[in-house]
Amino acid sequence: MRVIIVGASKVGFALASHIVKEGYDLVVIDRSPEKIDAITDAFDCNGYVGNGCCSELLKKCGIDSASVFVAVTKDDETNILCCSAAKKLGVKRTIAAVRGPEYEKEMSFLTNELGVDLLINPDKAAAKVGIKMLRYVETVEREMFGNGAVHLSAVEICENGILAGVKLPSVQNVLGAKILICAVDRGGKVFTPSGKDEIKIGDKIVFVAAKADMEKTLNKLQITERRLKKAVIVGASNVGYYMTGILIRRGIKVTVIDNDEGRCRQMLECFPKADIVNGDGTDSELMEKELKGADACVAATSRDEENLVISMFAKSFGIARIAAVIKNIDYETMLKKSGINHVFSTQDVALIDIIKDVRLVDNGTDETCGSMKWLYALNSGSVEAAEFEVGADFKLQGILFRDEAFKLKPGILIAVIMRGGSVEIAGGNSKILPEDHVIVVSAEHRILSLADIVG
Repeated sequence: MRVIIVGASKVGFALASHIVKEGYDLVVIDRSPEKIDAITDAFDCNGYVGNGCCSELLKKCGIDSASVFVAVTKDDETNILCCSAAKKLGVKRTIAAVRGPEYEKEMSFLTNELGVDLLINPDKAAAKVGIKMLRYVETVEREMFGNGAVHLSAVEICENGILAGVKLPSVQNVLGAKILICAVDRGGKVFTPSGKDEIKIGDKIVFVAAKADMEKTLNKLQITERRLKKAVIVGASNVGYYMTGILIRRGIKVTVIDNDEGRCRQMLECFPKADIVNGDGTDSELMEKELKGADACVAATSRDEENLVISMFAKSFGIARIAAVIKNIDYETMLKKSGINHVFSTQDVALIDIIKDVRLVDNGTDETCGSMKWLYALNSGSVEAAEFEVGADFKLQGILFRDEAFKLKPGILIAVIMRGGSVEIAGGNSKILPEDHVIVVSAEHRILSLADIVG
C-alpha cells in the first residue's frame, strides 16, 4: 500500500520512520531539497522536491495508486489545500495536520466540503498529554479502554518499590489487586514476561487492571494522583494556548508568561480568567514571583533550550510537577536524567492516530467486527495496546487460553476481555466469544486486526 507524506519537518520525519517500519511504500514531498535528501538517506522511500498542492507533481508521485495521503507541513492552509487536491485526484484517505485555534470551529466544514477525511491537531494532542502527565509527580502513563472500565498504565519500579524482586506469580498477592503485567522494559529491551520472570529495580512495567484495582495498585506503589490548584505555563504557543483552555475549564488557576506582547493580548482576550504576564520566562526574579504558590510548571515555548532552562529553574525552586515540550530527543534524555519526569513532544503524540488510520485503510475495515477500535502507544511507542471487537470468524473463539490449540504470536498478549458490562483480566481459564471486546498488548508486532495475533 502506498502512503504519500507532504512535509519533511519534525513530524513528517517521525511519521516517515513509522510508515517505513510498518512496511508500506512511502513517498515524501517537500519544498526543501536538503530535507528530501535527509529523509531519503534515512529511510527506504522515494522523495520529490516541490509543492504538494501541485497536481502535476502529485501525478508524478503516483497519486493514482496511493491509498493514504498525509499533509504535515508547518502551514495549516497548505495541509488543507494539499488534501483537497489529493482527494480530487482519487486518494482514498486524506489526513491533514491543523494546529491553529482558529480552525477549532471549522472542523466539519473542512471534512465535509474540502475533502479532508481526518484532521490531526498535534499541538492540542500534546497539550492533553502534558496535562495528563501533571496528575502525578512520578512518571506514569495511563490510558483507558471500555468507556473507562479498563485502565492500562506504565510505571517505573524504584529502589524501595513494593514489587522490586517479586516474581510474576506473586504480584497480585503482594498488591492485593488483580492486575496483569503485559510488558517489561528493562534497559531499553522490551519483552513480554512469563511466570518465571522477576521484576527488577529500574524496570518499567506495563500492566492492565479494572479501574478499582488500578487505583489500589498505584496506591500500593505510592503513586498518588494530586489535584492541581495553580499552574504556571511559560510560552503562549499553540500548546500553551490549548493547555490554558483545558485547565481554566477545570477550574484551575493559570498564569501564562510570554515575552511577545501581541500573543499576551490574544491570550487575555481568549482567557480573561487567566493571569497573563508579558515577560521573559528565563528571568529568575520574574519566575520566582510567579511560581510562588504554584504546584505545576509547564515549559511550552518554541525553543528547546528555553524549556530546558525553565524546567531546571522550576525544579530548583521546589516545584514537583514540571512538564516540558521538547523536540530534540537528546534534550529529552538530559531532562529525564535531571529528574524532570514529564517530557513530551508534539510530533510523537499525534502519530498514533495517523498510524491507526493507515492500518484501518490497509486492513480494508472501518468499524466492523474484528477491526481496531482504539490504539494506544506506551513507553515511547515500544508497546502498543489495541481494543478489538471479536467477529464470528475469529479462529480462536471458544478455546480456553490454557489449551494447546490457543496459540498467539510471540510478544502478543490478550490482556482483558469485556463482555457486556463485565471486565475479565485474562487467565488460563478465559475464552473469547463473538461480540466480545478484547484488549491486545503487543511488544513486537504491528496489529491490523485480530487475525494478525493468531500464531
